[in-house]
Amino acid sequence: MQKTADKLTEILRACALEYKGTGAPLVKAYAEGEAARRMVALAREHGVEVKDGEEESLLLALKTVKVNTQIPPEIYLAVARIYAYLTQERLK
Repeated sequence: MQKTADKLTEILRACALEYKGTGAPLVKAYAEGEAARRMVALAREHGVEVKDGEEESLLLALKTVKVNTQIPPEIYLAVARIYAYLTQERLK
């Protein structure tokens, strides 16, 4: 049973968001496991900032949002904090 629990904690999740300056960000892609690893690697190759180690609950919430759909109001604050963090890092 422990091996199953260890394996579950190793699953990588990734979500790509797009913000056009108005309205809420859109979910552009969501992936798990090897697909998530490839998505993160591709984003980094193209200069997209990636925030590692995000809250599992936020990623699971984003998983429920259809691609090309705005994020729900319930997670605005969490996404805004990530955006603020990335913006701050870019200015350093």
